[in-house]
Amino acid sequence: MISGITRFARGLPRGLGFRVFSAMGTTASRLFKKDRDRAIRNLAMAFPEAPEPVTNALASAMFKSLGKNFFEFLNLEGSSKQRVTGLVEHVGGMENLDAALTKDAGLIVITGHIGCWELLAAYFSQQGYPLCVVGRELWEKRINERLIKIRESMGYRTIDRDSGGKEILRLLRDKKIIAVLIDQHTRVSGIYVPFFNRPAHTPTGVAKLAIKTGAPILPMAIYMRDNGRHEVRILPALEPPTPASAANEAQKQVENLTRECSHAIETLVRFDPKQWVWFHNRWRHSEERETGHALVS
Repeated sequence: MISGITRFARGLPRGLGFRVFSAMGTTASRLFKKDRDRAIRNLAMAFPEAPEPVTNALASAMFKSLGKNFFEFLNLEGSSKQRVTGLVEHVGGMENLDAALTKDAGLIVITGHIGCWELLAAYFSQQGYPLCVVGRELWEKRINERLIKIRESMGYRTIDRDSGGKEILRLLRDKKIIAVLIDQHTRVSGIYVPFFNRPAHTPTGVAKLAIKTGAPILPMAIYMRDNGRHEVRILPALEPPTPASAANEAQKQVENLTRECSHAIETLVRFDPKQWVWFHNRWRHSEERETGHALVS
């Protein structure tokens, strides 16, 4: 199925493809009513001052945006450096990336499911930055294989979040760049920190990695503009503290840095709310207990 959708997408002219996949997003919002209703509820919680017609419109715009960004993703495989570079119209905050790379350590990039997040990795990889992404294996083997193939064609690869801890540490010590999505409630070690003023389970692995290696954490995201090209926003880096010797102080360091990461992702979502996946069940009950493995122990 994924191969058929990819062939269909790659056969469409760019402008027509955006219109078709935007319409598919609208259709999805009607078919998957549970997801649409959750998106509206989440938007209402995040923006309590917004009237109902606004949250409804944002939810509709999110599904359309998701469709267009999915079309963009399906057309990435095998793209030349010139094509990928041409898709990105503006990069804001490049000085933050340059400053972070002067540190005597690797770099941890954090982002969320915002815009065409795979294009974000592809863009910097095609610019020559030594980048790997951390993620989990998808439940559907064929989709997982397709995703890996697309990433490899763009010059970056995936490191398994559950089994790749040693490799991640080695890469950071070799001053490479590790990119991580941290905006969803997943079964990894984490804590509840504020996200849009509500407690949200957030992975602590990034904070632990940064403190252990001294690597700064650089928040960034990509957004599709109205003209179909993209904008990258890079925030100032979050600097990890010197590791504390006392266990309670070390835990507090992890909590504080994780809170900063969550706030940074919220800031990136606020730049263009319609490009984040609001139907994800981000705010589950704060008394839930998740089990799993951190990136490093």
